[in-house]
Formats: sequence, C-alpha cells, structure tokens
Amino acid sequence: MRGLKIFSLAFFSYLALSLYANYFDGELVEVIYSRGLEPSMLLLGTVYAVAFFSVFALGYVSRIKLSPAFLAVLFLVLSFHDFPVVPALAVLVLIAYRLRINPFRLFPHISLLVALLIPLSLYIVIGVPFFERALRYELVGPLVLAAILAVIGMAYSKISLRWKTFLVAVYSILFFLGTFRSLVLLVYLAYFLVVYLDYPELRGWLVALSAVPLFLILGMSGGLNAVLVRIGFTFLVFHNLVRLSLPWGFFHGALLFSDNPRHLVASMFGASTNYTYFFFGQPIADFGILGILEAFLLGTFLYNSERSKESFVVVLSLMLYSLDPGVDAFVMLFIAGTLLFLASEPDVT
Repeated sequence: MRGLKIFSLAFFSYLALSLYANYFDGELVEVIYSRGLEPSMLLLGTVYAVAFFSVFALGYVSRIKLSPAFLAVLFLVLSFHDFPVVPALAVLVLIAYRLRINPFRLFPHISLLVALLIPLSLYIVIGVPFFERALRYELVGPLVLAAILAVIGMAYSKISLRWKTFLVAVYSILFFLGTFRSLVLLVYLAYFLVVYLDYPELRGWLVALSAVPLFLILGMSGGLNAVLVRIGFTFLVFHNLVRLSLPWGFFHGALLFSDNPRHLVASMFGASTNYTYFFFGQPIADFGILGILEAFLLGTFLYNSERSKESFVVVLSLMLYSLDPGVDAFVMLFIAGTLLFLASEPDVT
C-alpha cells in the first residue's frame, strides 16, 4: 500500500493548497481570477477530484494484474499521439519486447547520458530558454523526454548514490536553465524515491534534502505566492473542465492524443498560452463521467508498478509529477512501457 499512501499524501496536500489559494487569501484570489475565468466556489471540481481519486484508489486495491497483451496494445495506441515517428519507435520497442530485450535494464546508463545530451545539445544549437524566454515552449517536448529518461536511468542504473546525487544536481541546473520547475521536481522525486527504497538508513535526511528542490522551485517561480497562484489556477481550470465536460466529455479523446494538450486546454478558454489541468483533468475533459474508467486504470498502473523497485520509482515519479500539469499520452506511454517490460520479468516483490 506504500504507493497509494505516498500518492494520497501528495494528492490531498495539493488539493488543500489549491483550495487555500482560491478561498483564504484575497491577494491570491485576485491574481488567480485576473486571467478571466469566472469566480466559482469550486464545489463541483472538488467533488469530482475526490470521486475520481476514490476510483483511482479502488483500481489500486483491486490488485488486478494487467496482461502483457493489454499493455502492448495500449503502448502502441498511445504512441499515435505523435504520428508517424513515435508509432514507428513503438513498433521497435515491441519487437524488443518480443525478443525479450529489456532496454530499461540493459541501457540505464545510456538513458542517463542521453538525458544530459538532449538539453546540452538544444542549448548549444538553439539557445537557452533562461536567457531567451521565447524558446521555452519550443523546447518543452525534448526537455520532458530528457527528464523522463533521467528518471528511468536513476531508477534502473546501479551506479553509486554519490554519482546519482551528482547527476541530479546537474539535471537540476539543466532544467533550471530550461525554466521548467516541474522537470526539476520530477528528477528530484525519482532521486528521493531511490534513496527512500534503497537506502533506508538515509530516510531521515530526506526532509532536509527536500529543501533543495523547494528553494529551486520557489526561486524559479518568483516566491511562494507565485507557486500558490499556479496551483490555485490549475485547479480552477480543472473545475471549469469538469463543468464544461459533463456528462460525456468535451474533447472525446482529442486531449489525450494532442501533441500539445495544455495549449488545447488554454485555447478552450480563449487563451494562446498553455494551461495545466490537474491529474484528473484529461480523463474528465475527454470522457466526462466515463473518465472514471481511466482513473481506475491509473490506479491499477500504480499497483502493478510495485512488483519491482525500479518500475515503482518510474511510475510513481511520473504520477506525482502529473498532479499539476495533468496526465497526457506521452507520460502514459512511458508508464505503459515500464509496466510492459516489467510483465516479462518474474515477480520480485
């Protein structure tokens, strides 16, 4: 139950912060609603967030073991969010699976290296978003890929904790220069979970160590109030997605398979930027009430990931990361891929 406990703590902490930002601080409320969304009590969004979490938890406690065939089909289907390159790569991954070649366990060091080379190459060839803000969204896709590869490498590699600590510091600098605080958080989540699982004698240091990403994120955001505004506005977007998507959804799958889902959500409200939409925003926006089926599936993902420490670190890190920006096909693709290759291994729980 450790996965559900950790996710529950993060989920309800996020929910509490979002409600605080929207209810109890007048200055925050004024900033949150300055983008034009109508004032709301957020009751509908809160009810559906808790309801979908309950179904997510039900999926976890149901202890359903997902079949490799289902995961393979899901992996291939999710790859079509970026046709034709990603589906072609997905086919190669499935061939590797059939040949019993597990890239997660065979190439974690390459994953760590590529996660370094992607942002370095982008910054040298195109530019650094920290100095050229216009590049921020141009580079978001490759930078997210780099962060996920860093998580996979952190989880599966057998290098020493000292090297992992050094690498997480380097990744932090690279993603800081990319101006994406969520990616800084993602690599630290994986690192903290590795320490928690593999080095129990160091668990007491995790609270102190968490000050590092906290200060980085606060610095990148412009202070605590800016972070609370981000959280409060994200939940306000989620609430409005619930309101507009009941009973049977608004996008009907288009959001999940969009190559830029956060821009699609923003355009729904007449904005030209990107809007984050909370963990359950995509299931509700795409499928309305039927989104509970996806919530249930996400819960089964978390349960299945606990068969090995490595897959647990990858899946839980990605889910915790997705609390604010929301679930999308790219993240789910890596979750499904992790579980697919895990299914080919003997139980190691």
